[in-house]
Amino acid sequence: MDRFGQRVYAIAYHFTLKREDADELSQEIFLKIFENLDRYDGGFPLVAWVLSVSRNLCIDRYRRRKRENSFRFVSDEAVTALLKSDDDPATLALTKERTRMLFSALAEVPEDLAEILILRDLNGLAYDEIGQALELPEGTVKSRLFRARAEVAKRIRARHESHSLGGPLASIAMAAAGLV
Repeated sequence: MDRFGQRVYAIAYHFTLKREDADELSQEIFLKIFENLDRYDGGFPLVAWVLSVSRNLCIDRYRRRKRENSFRFVSDEAVTALLKSDDDPATLALTKERTRMLFSALAEVPEDLAEILILRDLNGLAYDEIGQALELPEGTVKSRLFRARAEVAKRIRARHESHSLGGPLASIAMAAAGLV
């Protein structure tokens, strides 16, 4: 738990978008890891196996709840967790809105693309770690990440044009997602 706790929690949090649910899901993940530790064969790094178990449990829960906690309905808590501290309320409000726009766009891209973008750009995992966790070649991870970033950027631009929200909005939201 000491070694992988933060990564497991980050994955759980990005699937649930609520601190309490992420805490509960993280506990379930570690219980599942403990129960299945005998199945780890050492054929690949332990971190990849832990992330794979985490991901699979999150997806199972995600499907059971039928996206009731999806990215389309981002809580203030989820947005606030990504924001840097700022004393200016106007700046904080604008940044929250931009972050919501990012999550909203992310909810519209195919799940396999969104998942890779979340693991790389929001959780900071390396390409090889993502590949091992998702059982994909590194080249596939990179190409899907490129497509995911392009799709999210396209949706942010479309929202920007349809909502006529100030010029810097799209570029800042894309920068927050690592898109520029």
